[in-house]
Amino acid sequence: MKIWLFGLALILGAISPASAHEIKNCKCDEACFTDEISHLACDRDKVRFSAKGLPDPSHPVMTGITASNQQFPAAHDFEFEILQHPQLASRPTMTEAGPVGVAINGVPIFDPSTQGPVNPQTGKRPSAFTEGELDECGGHAGRGDDYHYHIAPRCLINDLGRQWVDIDKKPVGYAMDSFPILALGWFEPANSVEPLLDACRGMKDDKGSYFYNVKTTPDWNVLNCLSGTPRGFARDRWTMRRDRTGQDIVGLPIPFEIKTASSQSFGGDVCRVMTGTLRGEQLLQSNGTTKRIDRQDGALFYCNPACYGLFFEADRASSIRGRAIYYDYIDDACPAGFDLASLVIFEPYLGSAQSRKGPAGTGKAGPGPKPRPDGQPGNGPPPRN
Repeated sequence: MKIWLFGLALILGAISPASAHEIKNCKCDEACFTDEISHLACDRDKVRFSAKGLPDPSHPVMTGITASNQQFPAAHDFEFEILQHPQLASRPTMTEAGPVGVAINGVPIFDPSTQGPVNPQTGKRPSAFTEGELDECGGHAGRGDDYHYHIAPRCLINDLGRQWVDIDKKPVGYAMDSFPILALGWFEPANSVEPLLDACRGMKDDKGSYFYNVKTTPDWNVLNCLSGTPRGFARDRWTMRRDRTGQDIVGLPIPFEIKTASSQSFGGDVCRVMTGTLRGEQLLQSNGTTKRIDRQDGALFYCNPACYGLFFEADRASSIRGRAIYYDYIDDACPAGFDLASLVIFEPYLGSAQSRKGPAGTGKAGPGPKPRPDGQPGNGPPPRN
């Protein structure tokens, strides 16, 4: 009898772990969201909540990115709405570059791809993960300074912990078709459901409730398509950053490896700073010539339209082969208390006006560290690690 029972146990142990999974349905329970969520309310079949779109301040947001678009994570004014009882559609919907859901901390989740051109061989856009655009948590700031994830929210999941994820089986987010997103197997490999997932990375639990499950190994995909009906699930209000000419700033992608990212409020201004290393770029100098930068440390910052240091693309010229960029530096109205002198700035461009991304510099380097004659940044503390 003991031998038979042992054999039965082995057989039962080999049965799919899905039979042991019953996910937690708790969309109307504040205990199933982090404290970054506010105004959670349920009305008939709708669940609504608000968020600023920023994760816990302890998360190393933006650090580790090697291909930066020079955008800074900023507080937004999101209002999300999901359904309590979503239904599976007759056929899945493929995702596009853009939002596909929201994490339980109110940070949007995007499709894995970038806004880059479609590869004609694969029919897909480049992956934000493989292109080096994501930080240690799986996110970055988009063109509207909106922080969002492109893969599983790794820092959030690690914060939630084993009890939340693998024992209580609570969601880590919701897709834009309102089905929950889980991370079973993140802490407990025995909970892995990877072989059981459909083409969209979804499955039903033992009660028939459908859910998606993030990939627990690189490349940490969230979902590949939407099994339900996608719907408008978010509204947002924010103000774009503007340059000295009043034009909206849409960050120019550059090979900038971000080491630190910080922000500080000064009255009506929020000064955002990213320090790091610029690699392999051609810089337009004030005399109209260009020079190649293999590796140079410096800072990108923005406080207001008259206090920033950012790279823009230079005008095309017959004397310039390929793309050239220039560092637009302006300090006419930096807020009192902002320690500009502590930043290692890149060499400001002081030459003729550039039509592509605003006019030339102000003709002065400002009170901060001046560039040396050899073109290297002035003296100042190195970027923090």
